Amino acid sequence: MYTIHEGEILLKEKYGSTSNKRFYVKPPDQDNIVVVDDERISDVINWFTRIFLPQGYPGSVSKDYISYQIWDTAQAFCSTITGTLATQEVLRGVGVGDTSATPLAATVTWVIKDGCGHLGRILFAFSHGTYLDAYSKKWRLYADTLNDAAMCIEIALPLFRNYTTFALCVSTVMKAIVGVAGGATRAAMTQHHALRGNMADVSAKDSAQETAVNLIASITALFIISLFGNSIIIFILMMILHIIFNYFAVRAVCLRTLNEPRFLQVIDIYLKQEVIANPCEINRAEPIILYQLGPNLLDLKLCGFQIKLGYSIKKIINEQSNSARLRRIIDVYNDKQYLLLPDISKRKMHVLLKEEATADDILCSYFHAALLSIIICAINDYSLPIYCNSVEPRPFAQVCHTLQSAEWSREATNVSESYNLFQYEPTQELIVYVDKIVQKEWFKIRRGLAQTGWDLNKHLLMVDEWRVCSQTITNTVPIEKSLDTIVPPNSKTISFGEILEFETDENSEKDAFTIEPEYSMAEILTKTDIIETTEKEDCTKLEVKLSKNKKED
Repeated sequence: MYTIHEGEILLKEKYGSTSNKRFYVKPPDQDNIVVVDDERISDVINWFTRIFLPQGYPGSVSKDYISYQIWDTAQAFCSTITGTLATQEVLRGVGVGDTSATPLAATVTWVIKDGCGHLGRILFAFSHGTYLDAYSKKWRLYADTLNDAAMCIEIALPLFRNYTTFALCVSTVMKAIVGVAGGATRAAMTQHHALRGNMADVSAKDSAQETAVNLIASITALFIISLFGNSIIIFILMMILHIIFNYFAVRAVCLRTLNEPRFLQVIDIYLKQEVIANPCEINRAEPIILYQLGPNLLDLKLCGFQIKLGYSIKKIINEQSNSARLRRIIDVYNDKQYLLLPDISKRKMHVLLKEEATADDILCSYFHAALLSIIICAINDYSLPIYCNSVEPRPFAQVCHTLQSAEWSREATNVSESYNLFQYEPTQELIVYVDKIVQKEWFKIRRGLAQTGWDLNKHLLMVDEWRVCSQTITNTVPIEKSLDTIVPPNSKTISFGEILEFETDENSEKDAFTIEPEYSMAEILTKTDIIETTEKEDCTKLEVKLSKNKKED
């Protein structure tokens, strides 16, 4: 560091958010410029920072970056040691060191093992790929735990000498799942940490950190093997530390995008305390390990219903084909980009999204579904913590207690066997009342979420691809077309009536229609046999081929 007692500072530079400064000074009675570096950290630390940390650190990454990386580095160190110890048994399993083993047998075993891994990777990506964004913390932890389980199988190969190939195939499939889940969730974490669109830089520096840690851990593992042999005690110790460090790593991350567990907690705190919780508070309490397992469904515990976004209601209509009820619901949500259709018998709240629905509409619909679900539980006298365990009931809890004794809020359900003895469904008056509450409350919640640091430009809620086409809600559509060239001469056509809803799946060519018949489907089936139903290019018309029964009508 240089000290200049006299001179004019022409320019001053600062490196990012660090304390490094640089002065360009004109000394007195001289025309040349003197460069003065004011660096408050040593050259070694500065060199280390540039190699292993993203450019502009700490200003270019999120505040939770360094805490996450510390725990992630620690778990990577433990994982490399356990992997090295397990590799020794894998090599023995394929025949290394066995004089009776042939190169061909070892090659066949290795190819079968890798083939099973490829199939496992494809199947897992197909079945769980959509969950990795929404539940990145959970799958990050699950992936590393599964990796440890795979290494346990590998290190226990001497116990399965007659089933070595099978055991290796199982462990390889598990590691293939780890590769997909770990890589995808790491990308999600990188996207969260990169604040300046510097995902590539953050990812590259993360790779550099992991490479350096793996190098140190490999040398440590070789030292352990040479000194203690393939110690099972050290393996178990490293495996336990690996899981613990992974748990602390995912707990250190503070994601600012709303997924289902985080949003449900926000709603729960708001209805109980009338405050909007900040992202760090919600992330600390977010369930990770046992979420969405059996009775631990968070939406079922907090709202009494499972909330389904963007799913088709075909099954509900097949079981409860009440056109008047559906028409009332359409009328209530006519000015919304979504519709709510409760399934009382199975305690599922279906959110039907329209084609124009935005991220804000989807978040609003989820909040609306949660409120309506809680109120349906209230009118059926089903206990929920949100309105039963409060010493001083908040306004929403008081509303629930009031509606429990209001006769206008409920009507007897037509479903004969209701799940958990739910006997009442909401009246149209109650649905309109809840809609008015949501219109008022969502504006305040959205503003509070933005002010507390939540990112509302996108969401991580699980949404299926079925959408309601609002332009097809039309008047009666007659289906009058001669089918003489297609079916026998004694065939006839019928008009099915009015199309109430039209759903389309953006990822497929299949469409689903909800239609109000002019007479019951039972009457139709007693008169005719439906041979085939085809969709015309014009989605407002259906072509139905019918043939008479042998018995005269």
